[in-house]
Amino acid sequence: MIISKSIDIFLRGVRAEFADTIDQAEKQLVAYNTNVYLDAGTKTGALFEEINAAGKQRVEVVPVTGVQELSPVDEAQEFPETDYVPSYITAVEPYIFAKRIKVSRQAAERRDSKYQKALNEASKLQIAAENTKARHRFQRFNTAFATVTLPQLFDYSDGVALASASHPTKVVGGAVQTNLVTTSDITPSSIESMLLVLQNQLDDTGEPMPMGGGKNYMVVPPAKVRRAKQNIASEWEIDTANNNINVWRTTEWVMVSSPFLRSGLGGSDTAWFVVDGMFSPLKDIIFRGVTNETWFDENLKVFVHDISYEHKVGPYDWRGFAANNGL
Repeated sequence: MIISKSIDIFLRGVRAEFADTIDQAEKQLVAYNTNVYLDAGTKTGALFEEINAAGKQRVEVVPVTGVQELSPVDEAQEFPETDYVPSYITAVEPYIFAKRIKVSRQAAERRDSKYQKALNEASKLQIAAENTKARHRFQRFNTAFATVTLPQLFDYSDGVALASASHPTKVVGGAVQTNLVTTSDITPSSIESMLLVLQNQLDDTGEPMPMGGGKNYMVVPPAKVRRAKQNIASEWEIDTANNNINVWRTTEWVMVSSPFLRSGLGGSDTAWFVVDGMFSPLKDIIFRGVTNETWFDENLKVFVHDISYEHKVGPYDWRGFAANNGL
């Protein structure tokens, strides 16, 4: 039974104002109603949603479940009671990333104007910030198979990795869920397995919350771009003489790749992922945007160029995300 006192205590019990309270029941219904498995979907959102958390010392996000389906009752019979509960609370605190370049006053005064563009400290720092942002985002894929330890990343707070076969639910006695697919290369069959994992996902009360129905992101390392393109864009299935139609060509895909996904930069040359194009769980929480500052140090007589950025990258949920270690 839900009573105002219990809700008040729950809300007062957290140490920070929720940045977002997610109505899981509404999300479940929208996912169900907009599901167009094996058909072209037009709705899509960002692979990483940027969350503005400026001025906050901490962000806490909680999904609130719906209730299970109605039960049959006889006339004059008391209606069966039910309730809803908060799901797993994800708490995120900022981490600062920064760099500094010092230029002596003499060097600045003697600099030839024709070299100014190549020696623009603020521009170089800005490029470094963009590379940092991209690396951090794709590191969330590189670390998907284990709980994170890097300071720039966070996990959904259900106690397991983003890609896991043991995601718990809030249903008493409910079975764990998986968003992992048996290790396999990118083929029509393995794409189907990835999408079926998304299609079979349930909310925390055990109601179907089908993901992957419509436009999806396929995230692959550079070594798998050719393989991915062949399997989602070819008219016929590849590597077969049977002339079978490639059903994935008629669905909508956005293929994403990055050098930060390759093994030489901390990723994998085989792992690949499918992320729901409408319900991506991945967030980039920005506590303070990229900030450039230039000042003069009177003691050292140098110009100081600073840049800093406060953020963390991670999921608000595991649903909408499927992973495969690949071959």
